[in-house]
Amino acid sequence: MSAASIESISEFLLHAGTNFRVLDLGRGLDELDTQTFLEIEGAQMPAPKPRQQHAWFAIVFWNTQAATQHYIWFLKLPLDERGLVVSASRNHFLQIIIDALGSSLADDTENAQTLPDNPYSFVPPQRLMAQTNAKIKQMLSLPASSGFDLAKNYIQAPGVQDWQQIPVQGIADLAYQLDGELGDTVADRFSALAPAFRDALMESCEVVPVSESLFRAFESVLYTPDGLNLSALRGLALPVRDTRVCSVIDDVLQYDGLDIDTLSVLAARHFTQLDAQRIKLFFEQAARVDEVTRMQGALFQGFFADLVQVPALRSQVLGVLRDDARSSRLSSAIGALFSQTQQVK
Repeated sequence: MSAASIESISEFLLHAGTNFRVLDLGRGLDELDTQTFLEIEGAQMPAPKPRQQHAWFAIVFWNTQAATQHYIWFLKLPLDERGLVVSASRNHFLQIIIDALGSSLADDTENAQTLPDNPYSFVPPQRLMAQTNAKIKQMLSLPASSGFDLAKNYIQAPGVQDWQQIPVQGIADLAYQLDGELGDTVADRFSALAPAFRDALMESCEVVPVSESLFRAFESVLYTPDGLNLSALRGLALPVRDTRVCSVIDDVLQYDGLDIDTLSVLAARHFTQLDAQRIKLFFEQAARVDEVTRMQGALFQGFFADLVQVPALRSQVLGVLRDDARSSRLSSAIGALFSQTQQVK
């Protein structure tokens, strides 16, 4: 196998004798069909959920002749100003893996799990790693981790099972099992669960649509005497526009204690709820926090650069630039944005 004969990561994996599935990790955890991934990596369509000017993927693969062991590549590819994968970077990654592995992937899959040092692989944080593993198990009908039983036992008998013995992976696996009776049990006993366990479970649910009863349970702990519970805000995330979530976001955007972390959660997990009006208010708040924290425009510019690359939001984000009714604070932030852009050029 040579670099000249292989034109995509998808083609490499197929020629190397593997089956594979792809997850988009940009703003959630979404499976991509093989054709969509091929078009994204080939710069034929923009990355649907980019983050920090990159497309983020988890590629799980296994030997077609021995499907008992699965391996994952975590991969981030830089995007151009149109949100398209930079082809030169994708080709560079291809060259790296072909030089290192040749055509031996199917025969030596375990060694293929560890790629040579390269600028495109990344190690996800513990929570995202656990969420990805849980999603893959669901996709491929694999058994949950042993920690799942510990988490389930704790839910059913909080006074018996020690929640501190439950691993993060067990809680992530639990999040994918809450669409039935177990979810109702969690909602009914939510107030009896340890706050730290509740937070970990809500964070795991940020990539899983939850039932109405769980939604209300999470919402009940959103506001605390110490401020917003960002774990609850994460847990309320949904992949599509939802009137319940929109109502929550409207309240949060008016919250006096809005800070960088809250804005980050809104941008990363609730972007699907951001219509033109909410985007404008989001940037108003970003400009305010930027002033308060004396970040000299860096916070506002970072959020703008991030959200303008999301295809579903691009027109609304650009619309903020043309809005004559914006505040003087927002106008100043936009002026600084243009000034910074010209300096970079």
